[in-house]
Amino acid sequence: MRYNRHEILFGRDFEKIRNSSIMVCGAGGLGSNVLMQISRLGVKKIHIYDNGILDEPDLNRQILYDIEDIGKKKVIAAKEKLEKINPEVKYYIYDEKITEDTKFPDVDIIIDCLDNFEGRKIIDKRAFEKNIPYIHGGVEGYYGQVTDIIPGKTKRLFEIFGDIEDTGETKYVVPYAVSMIASLQVSETIKIITGDYENALINKLMIMDLKYNTFDIIEIN
Repeated sequence: MRYNRHEILFGRDFEKIRNSSIMVCGAGGLGSNVLMQISRLGVKKIHIYDNGILDEPDLNRQILYDIEDIGKKKVIAAKEKLEKINPEVKYYIYDEKITEDTKFPDVDIIIDCLDNFEGRKIIDKRAFEKNIPYIHGGVEGYYGQVTDIIPGKTKRLFEIFGDIEDTGETKYVVPYAVSMIASLQVSETIKIITGDYENALINKLMIMDLKYNTFDIIEIN
């Protein structure tokens, strides 16, 4: 009953979604939005990685949490909230930063919801080692970007963007830009899981600017 409308929309592909296992790196702005959506879609397993503690300023964009979660570990608060949204999903939480020592689980796809390039370099490396597709998303201000990284089909993330280093500066972002990019990441995740490569952002970078209401797709050669 819960998934009747999903079954109508996705048809036979919905079984692929129901049986999928997803790793979400980061449970902050993008991650909390992504987690809510994939939980409601009814995937089988979600592995959540984040070592952060929820602070009051986080509430302006991290939609999964509320004021009662301030001071909690994000992964713990996320699991508590998500189990109320959909207890049928199996949630695995990892209170850790993505590092070279991180053990990546066997999953169908990874969603990059990080806010730092140090962690993204590790995701990029491990995804290609384990032949796991991943969805990159980034957001700052009114701007955001999304692309699908598929081992054997696309360039690696840092072949596209170069070797970018973190500046350590605080990033400011409007909450609706976060929600838009997270939704696009989930949309791309479902396309890859169901094999809809033709309509996916493979070898394409979508750039969004909500200040000027522009959405551009750049071909990646």
